[in-house]
Amino acid sequence: MATKDGRDDSRLPTQWVATRWQRFTRWRLQRPFLGGLLLCIAGVLIAWVPLQILPDIIFIGGEMAGFLAIGAAFGVFVFLTGVFALYRPELADVIGVVGVALSILSIFGSLGGLLVGMLLGIIGGNLCLAWKPEDESTTDPSKVDATVARVCRPFRSVAARAASQLRERVEHIKRRTMGK
Repeated sequence: MATKDGRDDSRLPTQWVATRWQRFTRWRLQRPFLGGLLLCIAGVLIAWVPLQILPDIIFIGGEMAGFLAIGAAFGVFVFLTGVFALYRPELADVIGVVGVALSILSIFGSLGGLLVGMLLGIIGGNLCLAWKPEDESTTDPSKVDATVARVCRPFRSVAARAASQLRERVEHIKRRTMGK
């Protein structure tokens, strides 16, 4: 469909961005996106610490170079688990366990990315581990959800009675003020 100036409005920049955003959203919902993203950020942080020190240690010839190289390798592997979680979502549970293990082991050699990278890696790995694809999700509530519903049931009845009494009082006040 052409606009007043003869341009095809199906290729307007806003529509192009909207279709790209919809495609990204569909892609994102089919994988453990936040878990993979956190693992990638954690890998960068974990590798950053030893890579700041490693060139100087290698130049000087210190004995810590191998230790720092192992720390940098842990960072690279944590980053790769995040990429792999985004690339192969059907293996998210295995990737989550490996990401958590590598994040914890990164405390040796890179101080876990000053502990922030290690914590982000643990959270990201747990998010990958907990992620379930939409088609595998169960419709039955879990035991925790069923227990919460059972506990909340009496409170809902009390809240419903209080709401009905409040409605009656509001109606009574409205009738009284309208009658004057």
